[in-house]
Amino acid sequence: MIKAVGGLPVSRAATEAHPMFLKTYLELCLLRADPQDLPGSNALAIASLVAYGLMDVVGVLDIAAPASALTAAVLDTLMLVAATHLALRWRRLENRFSQTLAALAGCGTVLSLVVWAVASLAGETIPPEWIWVPYLVWYTVVFGHVLRHALSIPMVAGIAASFVYLMLSLIVIRIFIHPISLEP
Repeated sequence: MIKAVGGLPVSRAATEAHPMFLKTYLELCLLRADPQDLPGSNALAIASLVAYGLMDVVGVLDIAAPASALTAAVLDTLMLVAATHLALRWRRLENRFSQTLAALAGCGTVLSLVVWAVASLAGETIPPEWIWVPYLVWYTVVFGHVLRHALSIPMVAGIAASFVYLMLSLIVIRIFIHPISLEP
């Protein structure tokens, strides 16, 4: 049986009591699930955002001071919240906010965890671009998949929106990781 929660139809699995969120996030990352497979829960969205922010910090601690990493992570997380809200508001689909935010933050967390683990295990044996380029492409596709469902737009438009968000996110993180010096 499918019912509507937050404007998106929700499958029975998303409304059951047992927490299968990690499995759903993995399925989302493999494009086998949709954001509506998650419950429209503010608590899940907040927990996913916290995990997303923590992975942002962990992902750059090897190249940035902890304070810079934390600042970049907080700004990136706030940017995800703001961009999600603005995109849904633009499409008049604000009722999908919790599910969409949970899906984006949860998928971002899973993808970041996977790439961080692969990069750590690979060390110097694999050139970094062989890890990061496929990761960035997959990240863009997964976020595009989520946005396509959340915004009721074609996949190409979802990927384009995802790409724009990713570029803005990378710019913000870069500013705090490698600040621009105004001194000669």
